Amino acid sequence: MHPKILIAGIVLSVAFIGGIYIASTEQRSSAHNITGLLWPDPPTLSTFSLVDSNGGAITERNFLGRWTLVFFGFTNCPDICPTTLATLNQVQRKLQNNEEISNKTQVLFVSVDPERDDKEKLGAYVDYFNPTFIGATADDERIKQFTGQFGVAYFKVKIPGPAGYSMDHTASVLLVDPKLRFVGIFSQPHEAVDITQRLVQIISFVERAG
Repeated sequence: MHPKILIAGIVLSVAFIGGIYIASTEQRSSAHNITGLLWPDPPTLSTFSLVDSNGGAITERNFLGRWTLVFFGFTNCPDICPTTLATLNQVQRKLQNNEEISNKTQVLFVSVDPERDDKEKLGAYVDYFNPTFIGATADDERIKQFTGQFGVAYFKVKIPGPAGYSMDHTASVLLVDPKLRFVGIFSQPHEAVDITQRLVQIISFVERAG
């Protein structure tokens, strides 16, 4: 091989590798500017099975091709759950200004209290906040299998009175992308404007990054 061709090949290779490195560095830098974005190695959800408020199955297939905001709670929750669901309803309303994102975004509320939250109660609860919200639950084993994929904790707490117990649970809103990757966390305090802005940022970033 002619020395000039060899040198040119080396230069192109170095430039190519350098370009990849710069692109990767810029991507990581951009990711760091978005609060709550899990990147560059978001975990991918494995198989799970829940039951929605109509008695239908909710599995990982329901997440494919959609951006899913997941929130865990229970219908007897006195404050955090209703406040968060009301905020997510505001987010959905704000997203209507961005039809492209709005049409591919869904909200899933998963009850960690299947003992009390039957499908009728769960359906009425989510419909109160937004009829497009999906309510789901399952037996304790399947709930633990699902919450474990997000690192979400929940447990029963005894309280005085007729209710007998309450549920303590992680209060973050979690974001799953259309490829089943757990890509974002929205921690408290939850504000509709903040969540909407960051959600749009995360979706734009992940779709560009692939």
